Amino acid sequence: MTRPSALRVLIAIGSVALGLIHLRLYFTTYRDVPIQNLGRSFLLNAAVAAVAAVVVLVVATRWAPLAPLVVANATLIAFGLSRTDRGIMGFTERGWTPTPDAALAVGIEIVTAVLCVAALATADFTGREAPRTGTDGTP
Repeated sequence: MTRPSALRVLIAIGSVALGLIHLRLYFTTYRDVPIQNLGRSFLLNAAVAAVAAVVVLVVATRWAPLAPLVVANATLIAFGLSRTDRGIMGFTERGWTPTPDAALAVGIEIVTAVLCVAALATADFTGREAPRTGTDGTP
């Protein structure tokens, strides 16, 4: 097994952090919301974020960063929908509540997504990450 790059490690850290925030949000805020499955969606997000972190570290293919990218983007979309008049699952919120977790989660989601795009952009088509070269082009 090859050692994951620093970029993939950072992506995994972002994914785990995102999962931990959603786990904390479940236990502190959303567990008792009376909308069916809303609280459980926070648990699901935490579990999927953990799986995405493992995938990006263990699966040595070009496409592995797609897993945390999908999780981060889906979470951003859900956050945005929850701030509309229709909400998500009938649940609406305003602004950055709960504070500071909402802002922290959005920040981590954006950074993780950008890192995933960078990882995808630097991978070559053979499934491995592009080799690092010196300034003279030698490995």
